[in-house]
Amino acid sequence: MTIKLRWQARLLCAGVLAAAAVSVTAAAGSPAPAKNFTVGVENLQYYPLHTVDGANRYRGFARDVLDAFASQQGYAFEYVPLPINRLYTRFLKERTLDFKYPDHPKWREDLRHGLKLSYSNVVVSTEEGAMVLPRHRGRPLSEVRSMGTVLGFTPWPYRQAIDSQAIAISTSNSFDGLLRHALADHIDVVYMNVDVANYLLAEELKTPGGLIFDPALPHTRSDFRLSTLQHPEVVEQFSQFLQREQGLVQKLRQKYRIGEPVRP
Repeated sequence: MTIKLRWQARLLCAGVLAAAAVSVTAAAGSPAPAKNFTVGVENLQYYPLHTVDGANRYRGFARDVLDAFASQQGYAFEYVPLPINRLYTRFLKERTLDFKYPDHPKWREDLRHGLKLSYSNVVVSTEEGAMVLPRHRGRPLSEVRSMGTVLGFTPWPYRQAIDSQAIAISTSNSFDGLLRHALADHIDVVYMNVDVANYLLAEELKTPGGLIFDPALPHTRSDFRLSTLQHPEVVEQFSQFLQREQGLVQKLRQKYRIGEPVRP
């Protein structure tokens, strides 16, 4: 009887160990659950760079780049579209978002004072400047009296003229309305991203070339980055991804026709 009990005990022990081994093997073979992060984004029609559609889905070049990175790292990004001023509040003051895109150290510096933010390498750099009626191209700055831009944006090259009230500013929550005003010659220029302007004019307003970029007026290049207060290690991983996947990023630029000239 004693020998029989010992044998049964050994069989039971072996069964437990085998079951444990199967469990460990299964766990090792299963993909780890994705780590979830929130990315605060602008609730703004800024396509092809980025936009939020009628179903509140984030789309465009930026979404493709960020999703490619998240997929490689095993992360899951939840995009939170917000009006620009509210986005700054949620990200910098309330700190309820993991990341902000797009961002730049020079944007709204008054809100960043004393904060330790981490910024990625440049995701995309594009031209920002004055969109004008073709007949007004080449007009000197001294003849520009009115400018339109989206609420929350700062037209840096015109800051002095705006502060001195030499140029009156009109703001809106969207660029398409401002472009319509400029097409009707109700405002002199719209200060915005050239790629976005060309897309809206061609696809939304059906007037390709109705307004054109005037390089004779002050303009600048805008560098878009990913930023964080809480996860500098992820931002560093993203910078490494941008360096490693330059070919992919270039293909996405071509897909969305970023930097290409307007085709009337």
